[in-house]
Amino acid sequence: MSNYIFTYSKIKFNPLKPITDDIRINDIAHSLSLLARANGHFKHFYSVAQHSVNCGVEAKKQGYSTRVQLGCLLHDASESYIADLTRPVKLHLPGYSEIEETLQNAIYEKFGLGDLSDAEKQQIRLVDDALLYHEFIALMGIPVFDTAPDISMVHEFSQKDFIAVEREFIHLFSRLTTNRNNFSSIGIDGCKNGWLAVNITLDGFEVDTFNNIEEICAKYQEFDCMIIDMPIGLPESVEDIRPDADARKHLSHRSPCIFNTPCRQSLFAENYPEANKINREHLGKGLSKQSFAIFNKLLEIDDFLKQAPDYVNNIMESHPEICFAMLSPIKKPINAAKNTSEGKDIRISILQQHYDQTTDFIEFVRNHPELRKIEVDCIDALCLAVTGMLGMERGFKYIPEKPGNDRRGLRMQMVYANKPVVS
Repeated sequence: MSNYIFTYSKIKFNPLKPITDDIRINDIAHSLSLLARANGHFKHFYSVAQHSVNCGVEAKKQGYSTRVQLGCLLHDASESYIADLTRPVKLHLPGYSEIEETLQNAIYEKFGLGDLSDAEKQQIRLVDDALLYHEFIALMGIPVFDTAPDISMVHEFSQKDFIAVEREFIHLFSRLTTNRNNFSSIGIDGCKNGWLAVNITLDGFEVDTFNNIEEICAKYQEFDCMIIDMPIGLPESVEDIRPDADARKHLSHRSPCIFNTPCRQSLFAENYPEANKINREHLGKGLSKQSFAIFNKLLEIDDFLKQAPDYVNNIMESHPEICFAMLSPIKKPINAAKNTSEGKDIRISILQQHYDQTTDFIEFVRNHPELRKIEVDCIDALCLAVTGMLGMERGFKYIPEKPGNDRRGLRMQMVYANKPVVS
């Protein structure tokens, strides 16, 4: 056995000369679920697999691409075959680092990540370091960096059954690798009698109206990305900074289409004068009648996220005009109003450059009278769905770049798709 080890699957594996056909995800998940982080010095058992799952989830929350999420899940996979060494020891064993790199590259190659760009690898490192810092704070009470890296959610650092963690690892791997062949990206826009949702997948598209957000989430429980044209995260004082002002800078003369988001307290007002007064008291500024007109929808989505915490920061906010501007080849806002023939044609033309079923989608909408009446909303919702599709592939950008949370932990941001990642 001097040249190989036996894996969990009873495979004779040579860590010095890895053969990709011998690399099995079940071996990796099982081994990592039994390996302790921090060389076993945390206050309780916390496995490399649990760390890896947390990294994969964090990457998704930060809007990184599916490739980066998978890379985060697998970034320590080499340890399943050669264990790990503490950093001071690694520095004195340069041969180990070479073995580790060769093996890790073989694992990435096995699972379709052999072409990770430098930018993607940097994103993986940032997530890894962020979890490292917060793990040490939670499990040892020691800050390992002078400045705390930002994380987008509260992670589970408690001691968990290794079998459960192994299953989580496999489940996340399956979802990420399956999503590379198929996906569900949903764009949601408000319409006269409720909500309009467009779901695009590898197999086609669906477009339908719904009475409430709960109906949409019930129908599309396995969505990969959901973007809505409605403020998420409501200010309660002047200290709560919404993305509205920053977003207007991207739209030039089209900036009035982004209304000021009202404070949460004003949503319970019985009429516009009362809401306007409450908004001035808490935010120091008045409230537009356009903002007041969407109070019911604002209250609905805010209430839904309060009752369904699993959807917090999984349903993301954006604005179609921001997305159209970022999808445009010239990265500038569209001058023509969206309800004019010219405005529709320009927006459809932009979508056709990114989604090959755009023409079929528009034809479908125009052939259904109930959808034809809200064609503009359908185009906007498709834009959000396409943005989600591209964001899953490329990663997302945020307005502002470092968004804050409201008092309920809802991230106050607008998202749009990143440019393609290049080496």
